[in-house]
Amino acid sequence: MVTVIFDLETSGLNPYHDDIIEIGAKVLNTDNSFQCLVKPKSNRPVSQKITEITTISNRQLRAEGKDWLTAYSEFYNWLIEAIQFTQNVSIVSHNGDTFDFVFFKRMMKELNESGTDTSKIKLDAIHFQDTLPLSKRLYPNRSYYNQPSLARMLNIMVVNAHRAMGDVLVLEQIYPELMKALESQIKCDPINNPSIVRDYIDLKI
Repeated sequence: MVTVIFDLETSGLNPYHDDIIEIGAKVLNTDNSFQCLVKPKSNRPVSQKITEITTISNRQLRAEGKDWLTAYSEFYNWLIEAIQFTQNVSIVSHNGDTFDFVFFKRMMKELNESGTDTSKIKLDAIHFQDTLPLSKRLYPNRSYYNQPSLARMLNIMVVNAHRAMGDVLVLEQIYPELMKALESQIKCDPINNPSIVRDYIDLKI
């Protein structure tokens, strides 16, 4: 079982139209990680509001960001190597179902349209794990379910919030705690049985 913690910083909140400006990913419980600033595919500058949230400026993207196709290709190649062609892969994000995973699938589509062979990653074989609905089911009486709020609840220090790798490193600590809480309810190892997590979220168990 390979679990990849995944986070993106973007130019806005619309995963169908806005741009990826930073990619962060890490294989759970390893030192194997990927981080990259990305020049917006649309060539539109990021707003001052986004810079205030993420600290990522247009000047920084021009100086340090990679062309979108280069960045996407490097991430794709890293992911292929990271998952080691296993048939059991989970990609974990907070608010992934309506945000990060939509961007991820769009990234794969745009790579394919650019001529890149993306057949080595089968999207329908990946277990996409969203810790937002999972935390809502596990802790139904909380007022807030954003990642910093969950981190505080679990006594996890938040460092570099709203930067891709900073959020990845925090989620890497949150995710096992959520798995422990889930395991105590279902009496089964959810990390190595990821379909159970989705069934739990969907009220099937």
